[in-house]
Amino acid sequence: MFFRSTVDSWIYIFAISLPLIVISAVAPTLADAEVSTIVYSVLAIAPLALIPAWLLISTYYRVDSTIMRVQAGPFSWSVPLDQIRNVTAERSLSAAPSLSANRLKIDYGRQRSIRVSPKDRAVFITAIGHQPADVLAEPSTQQFSH
Repeated sequence: MFFRSTVDSWIYIFAISLPLIVISAVAPTLADAEVSTIVYSVLAIAPLALIPAWLLISTYYRVDSTIMRVQAGPFSWSVPLDQIRNVTAERSLSAAPSLSANRLKIDYGRQRSIRVSPKDRAVFITAIGHQPADVLAEPSTQQFSH
């Protein structure tokens, strides 16, 4: 099964505003610049637009009969379903292959964990072999964790 990541609105704002802020700051300087300077500047600025767009497009989770695959831009993880020990709902802004602060923390293997934010949490939790009622029954007013 294929699951897209939930995307918080602030992620869209960041992905759109960062390149616009940089371009608006650099544009006056480039107005009278030589062509080579403009080309080099565009090449330097392009990742600021392309990387957030890449993450928005390519952050997803795929679950088959034995493996959960997590993809976020150039990064990927594989988690064997039979090694998943625990799944808990949390709110976190720590670095993770997730585009939302509302996440599922998946503990697996020996002291390993990964945080994901699938759009359809209940179906995702069932797909990885756990009970949605057990995971999602936690209070919705959770504190942010680090």
